[in-house]
Amino acid sequence: MKKLLCTVSVLSAGLAISPIAQSMEVYNDEKNALNFSGNLSVYYLNAEEFDEVNDGFSRFVFDYTNKLKYDWQALAKVAWGVQLSSTGDSIFVGNNGLTSTGPTSDVIWLRQGFVGVQHEKYGRITLGKQWGVSYDIGGVTDVFEVFGADAQGTYNFGTDGGFSGTGRAEEAMQYKVNYQNFSFGLQYLPADQKVPSSDETANREIAFNDSFGLSIIYKAPYDIGLGLAYNSAELSLHDSLQNIVKAEDELITAHITYRSFANEGLHVAFVYTDMSNHDINDVGKLMNKSTGMELFSEYRFDNDFSLILGYNSLEDNSTIDLGSNGNYHLQYFILSAKYNWDDDFYIYLESKVDDSTLSNNSKAFAEDATAIGMMYTF
Repeated sequence: MKKLLCTVSVLSAGLAISPIAQSMEVYNDEKNALNFSGNLSVYYLNAEEFDEVNDGFSRFVFDYTNKLKYDWQALAKVAWGVQLSSTGDSIFVGNNGLTSTGPTSDVIWLRQGFVGVQHEKYGRITLGKQWGVSYDIGGVTDVFEVFGADAQGTYNFGTDGGFSGTGRAEEAMQYKVNYQNFSFGLQYLPADQKVPSSDETANREIAFNDSFGLSIIYKAPYDIGLGLAYNSAELSLHDSLQNIVKAEDELITAHITYRSFANEGLHVAFVYTDMSNHDINDVGKLMNKSTGMELFSEYRFDNDFSLILGYNSLEDNSTIDLGSNGNYHLQYFILSAKYNWDDDFYIYLESKVDDSTLSNNSKAFAEDATAIGMMYTF
């Protein structure tokens, strides 16, 4: 499901590639500035066996900047997720680092929190919980309203990608810089965290050790964007008998985009990801090899209506018996229509047409669903 990103317009060297929220200036004395932004969203979801009202990934974002000597600028950001509806019992429950949307038991939880410095020429250095550099590549398709983001490798192991560093990276140190039409990102994550596995055949625990990531984006002619990222983390799998299997979690992801998101006319973004030991299948088994594809395409008419077509495919290509049998294939199409009633408010209808295959080769997992919702941004 979509984890909509609200980026901050004041971070001029932040290399953000996601849609920019309408931020409100709370304070500005020409040296210090505080901005407030976010969104509030709720949707009605109807599937074959249930219907419910869910939160649409609402959040509040505070950004602070302070002008320093020699044209440097200090910056800080805190983003809190807000639970407007408490019916999302199907979400995996854990602490704020373990779910992409936050635990259902918490009304407010931390999504991001980091501090850093930046310079127009020398780039940006930040420390804290923040979007991983690989998200600069995979995140271009993470803009659906309800579904999507299952195949790009961002939110692996049922988490927000914080421990592997591919999502909202925990304890991350980053350096980003622009040079002509290129943007570069480097990341180091010294975390040592453990995540319980939902493997039905073994009581396993997955331990993440240090991870490293890098990314490069090229703004090509004719409104084409090209991006490539690599992320690597050391894994160790612990079972109830204290047996330990070590593995390397690797992600290589690439994107191609045409024109920018949320503008009139056609916008297309496509992400391809090659993964090793990076995610689990439907029964919680580690996929030794897997590939993901995600497509987001939108045409916005001059009457403020938008039509959207999307596709997600996460295919298990495992070849060794580390866990998965290689049969799992998550696959579905997304059809959506949106009306931008105002610059800050829109309503939408989004449907998922599912054709997924379980690891036991059945289609029982596939379930079509439709959501109707509204979003207010500020």
